[in-house]
Amino acid sequence: MFKLGLLIILAAIVVCAQSIPFLEESNTVAECLASNNITQAEFQELIERSSEEDDLENTERRYKCFVHCLAKKGNLLDSNGYLDVEKIDQIEPLTEDLREVLYDCKKMHDDEQYLCEYAFKMVTCLTDNLEQSDEVTEAEKNTNKLNE
Repeated sequence: MFKLGLLIILAAIVVCAQSIPFLEESNTVAECLASNNITQAEFQELIERSSEEDDLENTERRYKCFVHCLAKKGNLLDSNGYLDVEKIDQIEPLTEDLREVLYDCKKMHDDEQYLCEYAFKMVTCLTDNLEQSDEVTEAEKNTNKLNE
């Protein structure tokens, strides 16, 4: 099960998909925290207590909107407010695996009307799929080691 703080951190990384220089060059995270009434202290507290929390369904709307804000300010959304895979690919070329995961998650969630919910569901979907992919990769590595 994912931890809430880990998910929020991954939101900044995964939703902004390799656009980390954008985050470093501006006050994007601070601006998104402020626009969603999240203090630095609350954000830090959330990360610190995240190891004890598993309940993503009860995540406050302001944290979900924080995720959407990051994607919007990162210019990763289309004109309807949904993730634009081609824009992400222009920022940094995507691997085929990541591209497939992005499109799979879009198929599942692009009908969500509430953009904050959408952004959060996309990050959850991406995180779930990337974690599964990492688990498969790790299992393959372990199998290969056993076969050597």
